Amino acid sequence: MLESHPGVPLIKHLKAVASNCLEIARKNSTDFGFSQKTKETLVYICGVFHDLGKATSYFQDYLKNPEAEHSSLKNHALPSAVFVFYVVQRFTETLATDEKELGYFMASTCFTIVKRHHGHLKDFNNEISIEDKYDNLQKQYDAISPVEAQNIIDKCISEHKLSIDWNRFVSWFSSGGFKRDANIAYLDFELDQFDNWEMGQKSSAYFFFLWMFSTLLYSDKSDVILAGAFPILPLPRIRYLDEYRKKNGFNKPTSQINQLKNEAYYSVLDRLNQKFDPKQKLYSITLPTGLGKTLASFGAALMLKSMANLKEGRIIVAIPFTSIIDQNYKVYEEVLNNPDSNMLLKHHHLAELQYKDGEDSFRSSEESQYLIETWQSSVVVTTFVQLLECLITNDKGKLLKFHSLSNSIILLDEVQQIPYQLWQTVRQAFFTTTEQLNCYVILMSATQPLIFHPGEEIKELVADYQKYFSFFNRTKLINKTAKSIPLQVFIDEVLVYIKESPNKDILIILNTKKTTLTCFRELRKVLPENTELRYLTTLITPYERKKIISELGNRNPNKQYIIVSTQLVEAGVDISVDTVFRTLAPLDSIIQAAGRANRYGKKETASEVFLYKIDEQYPISCRLYGKELILKTELVLGDQVHIEEKEYLQIITEYFKQIQDLSNYSDKKLINDLLSLNFDQVGKFKLIEEVKSESMFVALDDNAKDVWKEFVRINEDKDLSDLDKRKLFSKFKPKFYDYVINIPIPYDKNCLEMPIEAYKGFYMYECNNMDNYDIYLYDQKNLAMNEGYIYKSLALISF
Repeated sequence: MLESHPGVPLIKHLKAVASNCLEIARKNSTDFGFSQKTKETLVYICGVFHDLGKATSYFQDYLKNPEAEHSSLKNHALPSAVFVFYVVQRFTETLATDEKELGYFMASTCFTIVKRHHGHLKDFNNEISIEDKYDNLQKQYDAISPVEAQNIIDKCISEHKLSIDWNRFVSWFSSGGFKRDANIAYLDFELDQFDNWEMGQKSSAYFFFLWMFSTLLYSDKSDVILAGAFPILPLPRIRYLDEYRKKNGFNKPTSQINQLKNEAYYSVLDRLNQKFDPKQKLYSITLPTGLGKTLASFGAALMLKSMANLKEGRIIVAIPFTSIIDQNYKVYEEVLNNPDSNMLLKHHHLAELQYKDGEDSFRSSEESQYLIETWQSSVVVTTFVQLLECLITNDKGKLLKFHSLSNSIILLDEVQQIPYQLWQTVRQAFFTTTEQLNCYVILMSATQPLIFHPGEEIKELVADYQKYFSFFNRTKLINKTAKSIPLQVFIDEVLVYIKESPNKDILIILNTKKTTLTCFRELRKVLPENTELRYLTTLITPYERKKIISELGNRNPNKQYIIVSTQLVEAGVDISVDTVFRTLAPLDSIIQAAGRANRYGKKETASEVFLYKIDEQYPISCRLYGKELILKTELVLGDQVHIEEKEYLQIITEYFKQIQDLSNYSDKKLINDLLSLNFDQVGKFKLIEEVKSESMFVALDDNAKDVWKEFVRINEDKDLSDLDKRKLFSKFKPKFYDYVINIPIPYDKNCLEMPIEAYKGFYMYECNNMDNYDIYLYDQKNLAMNEGYIYKSLALISF
């Protein structure tokens, strides 16, 4: 019996994978310019023959004795891919003229995804060239029993009315058929067809590759991991949201701001109901901070799902930062009544890998990880990184979930966080995926960027949204950037304001961790006892940040709170203060910072948001954000000193017009690589630029120490394989990383030169004799000077 895996008949695996491929093709609406039957047949051929190369005696010998030494002849992907190319060629000969003209593209696409189904996609232009593999391929085909091969073929494609003869295929290959057909067709396609395609057609070709690849990868891996035990995804309905709003009294508001929230919510639903057009795929929700975009967008998504009849699709909520995912996820969890994972799941690199399959029932660690990473849920809360790096990638791990975008509603929260350099690429990606995968996109922000042309390409769902901005007078921006001042002068002015305003809670936002640390220490020296000082940056662990944010939501009304932070608090963190001090940054960040003041409109007068230009910060800010964004901000602000909240929309609109010009002239290399199917180059895309750093685990308390001990125990257990260790670690990975910080490595060094050795990539620092709750802070100045002994400058700051 030929096997695909130990104890699994090869033909059983091939049929299961082909069946999975076919189900995806039938359930998910796609276009790509091919008929439904053609798409189904193509993915079926890929699925049913993707492992045919395992029929060689070389691979079967390897399965029986994997520990022995084996040659590369045991490899199965390439012989499978060449056969798939041959079968697709025969299939395309039966098609109508318009599709037959794309025969080479279909055959080479199928060839490539089968060839690469155990790796990453490579540049399309180079894939078909396999001259150095012909001798090995001939040996592999000679090592397959013609009777066994024909038996598999007959049993697998009889329903698709294809007549494929194994011996004829082998004869075709042996006589140079692949070399001849592939090379001639390639030249014809590359010179006469592909170069003449328009941008939209090339973009469709790129995403067709991703969809085919994703469908095969998911179908193959699912058979191995799930063995048919797929979760059933329930249909979320808008009644869940109606009941949640009724339960919390949102439908009967008592305050003015809640009345506006309620009005905006129904404005979105009414406008969608009146203006819905199945061909209109891009929408926006533009509302001031604190006016309920989360629930309004979820209501719109549920209504869109029903109106567009997207029963099989998901609602995918993408959020820019992992630091605010938990907060948003909790809202969806409450709306959906604490559901199982098939209804709602959270996915980012630190998410808990437990897939809840019923009350007190969970899938195994391997199944859980797979189901979460492939978005097997009706509602998925994830990050921009997970979404955009699924659209722009060649990585098989990231592409496992790509097919799940089909028929989905995608909500992008705080969309202004997408760098303007990516606007053109993101714009093209969403144009194509919405059209070809039949999905809808809703962009949400208080500061809507001009990625798409308003009114033409994207439709606003909030009727007369400008009035919501003109209504509010919660804050006023006081622009003090006409003159740049030293950091110490800024701190002195803040101190004067704190002492003159003892009843005001104040948020200070600076652009670098080094300056926040300096500011924090200076304030700590002189603040009165009744003042609670809090520090909120990535210099402290996620555990501490969560605890501080929670505490700030339940402050002692009899005390004054001063918070020193970076831009970490600007997007989505649900805190409200009386006054904000902000150093110069891009205008959208400044408006987001203003949204942390008087968030709920409870003050009778507008809260002050002071904007400063600081000598030590300006050059670093230009490097951090990009000098052009800082200059555009200064240009738009001009000599205005006082700007009320009702004027924010006007200045942010002007700002994004300026940024749109920058976007139009930004580097086009990424989008050109995407359109040229240069997958190697596309695979280098990272939404967040990686910074050289090393990781430190900080054992803050007994729980953290227990987590570290478990980490060490697993890694020291010689009876566990590396795979077993990874599985066990995945069970407490989120808890582990709650105590981890990343320390930047100086640009001229390769490491931190710590006085201790790292264990499995982590330095461990144990905090002892800590009273109640402490913050440890690293002296970044000493670190930058590379003194090496960071521990000498540890400052334990007790609250």
